[in-house]
Amino acid sequence: MQKVNYLISLDYELFFGKNPGSVENCMLHPTNQLIDVLNKYNSKVCLFVDAGFLVKLKDYSSDFPELAEQHQKIQKQLLTLSKAGHDIQLHIHPHWFDSTYDENGWQINTERYRLHDFSVSEINEIVRSYKAELQHCTEQPIFAYRAGGWCLQPFNKIKEALLNNGIWLDSTVFNQGHSTDPTRHFNFKNMPQLPHWRFSTDPLESNSSGEFIELPISAFKTSPLFFWKLAFHKKFSSQQFKPFGDGQAMVANNQYYFERLTQSTYGPVMIDGAKAGQLQSALDKHIKEQQADAVFNIMGHPKSLVPYSLTKLDLFLKKNTQLHCKTFQDLTYLQDKRY
Repeated sequence: MQKVNYLISLDYELFFGKNPGSVENCMLHPTNQLIDVLNKYNSKVCLFVDAGFLVKLKDYSSDFPELAEQHQKIQKQLLTLSKAGHDIQLHIHPHWFDSTYDENGWQINTERYRLHDFSVSEINEIVRSYKAELQHCTEQPIFAYRAGGWCLQPFNKIKEALLNNGIWLDSTVFNQGHSTDPTRHFNFKNMPQLPHWRFSTDPLESNSSGEFIELPISAFKTSPLFFWKLAFHKKFSSQQFKPFGDGQAMVANNQYYFERLTQSTYGPVMIDGAKAGQLQSALDKHIKEQQADAVFNIMGHPKSLVPYSLTKLDLFLKKNTQLHCKTFQDLTYLQDKRY
């Protein structure tokens, strides 16, 4: 049976709508539920941690004991996972820079949602301070990055801040991915068809002497029927499809929903919600097209996991004994690899 390397990378965060949800239900509890499944197969997870939230929790801890407690619980969970061989890496949603907390809870300000919405000096400070805070939550080096909302472009504006802080691997791009939403726009349609590649100023341009490596998220084509079924599940949700997360997502622009309900679209291979049902088909496609040194890179969000997600992941890992789990810590050899 053909060996397949796979990686599970989850964005560990709250929601960014009017109701961000709770730390317990969006982060701590669903992550523990996932780990219970992974432990059965000696598998590991990489958590791309929304480090700006940690910084904000710490900033407000002296005035709000509940935030100090949340910070302590998150740090304890992440350190425990790191000691057990799981991976902690950097995820940035910079809107935390402008968001505030008071007796009424979080006042989420997403007017500057993309890292590119900030000045160069602010970007440098955000990356520096966010990584420094996250380093307290792991015993392993932090060198990988995933852009919040996949907003990676134009890369040259954030390049120096990442380089200055030891970030050399990105895992944001996915094949044919694009969004025209003014708040969170990106376009990966011209992504190199390679398992990974070096780049310098543009993650879509392979450059053998580039300072960065792109390890793309695996992608899968989804028909409109899937999203109609998903809408049905959300409206008439059974417990199997009820998210662990208790917050409210940001609303995308109308074109986003129109495209998914009227035409086939590409998206990341995910364990979120009903998308976990696509894992086997996506893996079969990956194996059919597999290139040397390829990694089947699955993503998700603890806040968006549902009982169905965990059931499907469990069955998937049980069935596919050819899978070999990797973390980004296992892939540091890519930095020395000649392209």
